[in-house]
Amino acid sequence: MTRTATREEAGRTSPVAPLAMVVGPTRPPASVLQRMSAPAPPLTDREFIAEFGRCLARLRRLVGSASAEVAVVPGSGTHGMESIAASLLEPGVPVLVASTGMWGDRWRDICLRHDIPVRAPRFPVGRAPDPELLEKLLARREHQALLVAHVDSSSGVRADLPELARLARKYDALILVDGVSAIGAEHIELDSWGLDVYLGGPPKGLAGPAGLATYAFSARAARRLRERAWRPHTYSLDLAPWLPVMAATERGEFGYFQSPAGNLVLGLSEALRLALEEGRQARVGRHRALRDLLHEGLADIGVPLLVPQERDRAYGVTVGEVPQGLGEGALLSAVAEQGVLLQAGTFRPLGRNTFRIGHLGSVTEADITRTIAALRAGLTRSRRRL
Repeated sequence: MTRTATREEAGRTSPVAPLAMVVGPTRPPASVLQRMSAPAPPLTDREFIAEFGRCLARLRRLVGSASAEVAVVPGSGTHGMESIAASLLEPGVPVLVASTGMWGDRWRDICLRHDIPVRAPRFPVGRAPDPELLEKLLARREHQALLVAHVDSSSGVRADLPELARLARKYDALILVDGVSAIGAEHIELDSWGLDVYLGGPPKGLAGPAGLATYAFSARAARRLRERAWRPHTYSLDLAPWLPVMAATERGEFGYFQSPAGNLVLGLSEALRLALEEGRQARVGRHRALRDLLHEGLADIGVPLLVPQERDRAYGVTVGEVPQGLGEGALLSAVAEQGVLLQAGTFRPLGRNTFRIGHLGSVTEADITRTIAALRAGLTRSRRRL
């Protein structure tokens, strides 16, 4: 028998749900969740193929390209990074990695696993890659590619992609970009900047489904996939067989290499539709305004930022330094008691002295205000416990 709530119980206010201010996964809009909740359609379903084609066209527009070949493939961001390395980089030929944190280091580790020599110069903590140093190294004309994270979520640093792409092309190197923590929040112009590969991840700035990796290839990169003189050591990570599949999909035809994640593709297509409906420039502007509001609040409560120069600070990820004398774990626990979930730092040189705030996707001004209030209260509580 169902118990009827008493008048006192009915009048109680429900507790406020915790607010996850994390890098990912972020909060999907209701329409994205609705599309994802449907059972995966048959791969040969004409309506699904048509929607998949619209998804690809939307992705191309979002990254600022009129002609890039694009792909949406099952997998994580790391899966995407390794697929790019295995598919486009010739073993035995060096690459240059412009690392600004954990994800640049992951580029290095992936390449070494595939017998690709790596040069990875270190830059000062919290600083974007130094173009002068990179140009000196690229001028040797021994590197087949320059690899970089557009935004490294461990440091909150945004790289100057237009300048890095200019240098890579000047010295005939590919430029391969991990944009997992940037797409949907940062300005991207694949064509005019001259990027060769842009990897995206839906569950962060796009507020889309986890479990997919997106790719945009320049004509030069697509040609390399089709004409490379070596065979990758891996089968399932090879991106080359996906190109004709995606081309067929955009023509409204069925193509097959591996099975797509149907309901995730539908969710991503909706997330991309919403992003384009908002407008590429408006969306970037919104993320920048939220970042600025957050940084003003952090300065007001005395939380230092890891990235000293505003021009190097990402729009959707902030890394704060734990105030002296406080532990990262204690601070995050105290903030969680206020109903806001933040993430521990992952930038190895700094250990437990940093924490991360994600302000990506569907985050609002009210979320920023609530986060600052929770940090203020959490700092006060943490200091009292010392």
